[in-house]
Amino acid sequence: MQSYNPSGLSRRTLAKAGLLGAAGVAGAPLLAACGNDDDSGDSGEMTFMWWGGDERHTYTREIIEAFQSANDGITVSESIADWSGYWDALNVSVSGGNAPDVMQHEERYLREYADRSTLLALDDVGIDFANLDEAVLGGGQLDGTTYGIGTGVNSLCLLVNPAIVEEAGMDMPDDTTWTWDDFAAFITDIAAATGKVGNSAISFNNEALFNVFARQRGESLYTPEGQLGFSAETMTAWWTMVTDLLEAQAIPTATEIVEAYAAGQDAAPLATGNGATEFYWTNQIGGLEATLGSELQILRVPGETEGSQPGLYLKPAMFWAASAEADPENAGLLIDFLLNSDESIDLMLTDRGLPANLEQRERILPDLPESDQKGAQFIADLTPDLVEGPPVPPIGAGQIADVALRVYEPLLFGDASPEETTEAFMTEAESAIG
Repeated sequence: MQSYNPSGLSRRTLAKAGLLGAAGVAGAPLLAACGNDDDSGDSGEMTFMWWGGDERHTYTREIIEAFQSANDGITVSESIADWSGYWDALNVSVSGGNAPDVMQHEERYLREYADRSTLLALDDVGIDFANLDEAVLGGGQLDGTTYGIGTGVNSLCLLVNPAIVEEAGMDMPDDTTWTWDDFAAFITDIAAATGKVGNSAISFNNEALFNVFARQRGESLYTPEGQLGFSAETMTAWWTMVTDLLEAQAIPTATEIVEAYAAGQDAAPLATGNGATEFYWTNQIGGLEATLGSELQILRVPGETEGSQPGLYLKPAMFWAASAEADPENAGLLIDFLLNSDESIDLMLTDRGLPANLEQRERILPDLPESDQKGAQFIADLTPDLVEGPPVPPIGAGQIADVALRVYEPLLFGDASPEETTEAFMTEAESAIG
């Protein structure tokens, strides 16, 4: 699953943090691809494209080997990238008529590729839907047609280091009733008592977290028609919370927040033991606990009971999709294997979210690592309290993370007020999705 952290920082941000090299370059994305142009006419050859790190690449290759063993005559070649290079590489492949047959996809880009008629409808290509989570299926459907099937589900959550809470002489909050004001007081008191980071603030510019805040107020990041679905008042309240936390020294300084972005998940304050809390996705718990070397506690996002409705929802971690030019039968076979086979799920476990196949989810649960069991239990406890999830994002939604990052920096450094930050975000976002 892609990290909660943004995929890149502006040059101005990096320069302020002293993180640009002499050449003014922050780093280059990894991209290793070996595509298949299908010119051979051999319908048994397929290309499979995904993003991820080394561990995901390793087990996905094992899944491919198992699939090929079960489907004699079909060979699958890989095309891989890290998150930062994936969408450029996929766009080049699709635009050049060399689209991968099967690919990982993401909610912010699904409508764009479907509307370009570049994705295969998956409803009648031999995929067994019988045991798939309905909440997962709905996330990949446009106008009643399935263009993506969620690999699994995640939820946003607040991860808390209980050792730091204990060091502060405090108790864990009741996360079924706490408000955003309670959250602010909690992390402010922790920072004051311990001198450590109350919350690292590397997630406050993430549009998914803001969407939860907006949904709690009966609004949403986007409308079903593809427009912005929140008021300026709601976003200004969000940015005001951030500036209030800065003033209260509950979160790091602007430069320290920028440095935490650049450092990555394994060097973030929560993972190093220097921070008490941060918002992440449930499938990131295991990696953070492994780096920290101790357990984290999972809490619900604040504010779920103080507004007009709960804001949390189960998000498809990512999607399996296929090219409109792919052989439907073979693409269906591979996606069905990825979703429903024991071999695939035993290797993938929860890396791409808690499995979409409910029977597989139940089957593997007792054997999951303790951290993954915690995430699964959190989702199970949360699910009865949820309302309908947000609509599929509009075309252009893939630009919104960069928009949010651009406006966040001036806010942190005191160069823009919450009202000005809201105006800048809404102007740029409307242009992006217009």
